[in-house]
Amino acid sequence: MATSTGSVSNQAVQINQGSYSQQSYGPGHTCNSSTVVFTPFYLGNDVHADPYVRNQNYGAQVSFSVPLDFEMVQLCKELAKRKLEKERLDYALVRALKCAELYKAGFKIRDDSPFAPLCADVVPIAAVSPTSSPASHAVSAPLPPKP
Repeated sequence: MATSTGSVSNQAVQINQGSYSQQSYGPGHTCNSSTVVFTPFYLGNDVHADPYVRNQNYGAQVSFSVPLDFEMVQLCKELAKRKLEKERLDYALVRALKCAELYKAGFKIRDDSPFAPLCADVVPIAAVSPTSSPASHAVSAPLPPKP
């Protein structure tokens, strides 16, 4: 009759890659893209018995994630470009309107101000005359009637 003794150590490794890479262009507008993920790992254990045993394992996992519908990815990128162009246009128009309001009210940004370039390219094509001055808004006593 033969007998056998020993120990077995089973180890399992699970590496979760996570989600696809996403670029966000504001609330509700995210585009997935292809990703390459490199994940290194180390496993080690020590058995303090007679004799002492030390196990070390090194490795890495590489995974590729590719969207299957490239037309949707392209459409998402085109929509993002349009959204960015619209935001640039909105900024430029609001800046020009606010500068025109300043000019119309009789004000301008000082030339030595760091904000002077904001209105430097907004030029009136007609004579600008303030419709009301800040002094006209002051409360004053009524004038007596003329005889």
